[in-house]
Amino acid sequence: MAFADELGYDISVIYSEVGKKYGYETVTAEFAEFEELKLKWVRHGGWARFFVSDYLGDAPKEVAESIAETLMRKIFSAEGSDYSGEVCDWLTSDGFVERNQPIYISRKDGMVPPEEGKHKDLRASYGRLVSSGFLDEDRRVFLGWDHGYGEPGAGRSSVLMKVVGASPKLDSDEISDEAFDYAVYSLLLRVSIGFVPCRRRENREFEEKLSQYPRRDELSEELARIGVTV
Repeated sequence: MAFADELGYDISVIYSEVGKKYGYETVTAEFAEFEELKLKWVRHGGWARFFVSDYLGDAPKEVAESIAETLMRKIFSAEGSDYSGEVCDWLTSDGFVERNQPIYISRKDGMVPPEEGKHKDLRASYGRLVSSGFLDEDRRVFLGWDHGYGEPGAGRSSVLMKVVGASPKLDSDEISDEAFDYAVYSLLLRVSIGFVPCRRRENREFEEKLSQYPRRDELSEELARIGVTV
């Protein structure tokens, strides 16, 4: 991956220049190898230090500047704190997924390919959901078993990385393929909806579409018997 210094800018300079507009006297920034795409910061008085996910390490300068500006606005609860169209377009581009998805998967402890299921076939489930018209096929999606996931849900999804990790609890002969497909659908649906800067709007769309799934209540009860909630 090409990092910012290879692209002709210094990430610390960008954050310093943006920070000055918000009253910071000393600002530093550096890239960090986080598992998830995120930004962290420490600040006190007129001093601040930012840690920027290395997934953003090859962002064009204008994208890096826009992200820094948005972050400052969020910190200070200023208006216009949504990500710009330019940032959203870059984050949802094919190139972003191609560069970062393999790195993201390598940082996920316990993530294994779909072939390692003993009782359930993730790829077959995806195929059934596509054939039934519930989802459009997206060949960029990685669908695997997430043995690092220990929550009661069906699994977890990364919308930007297009990675879906199903809970190993679902790899069970105690549930029907119909219940399994419903659980897998709930994970893939997030990725299908795509990146929505407004989390509340995304959740509304997710709940609306999930509520339309046939026999939802019945299938939820079946999943609950193996300790999985959707």
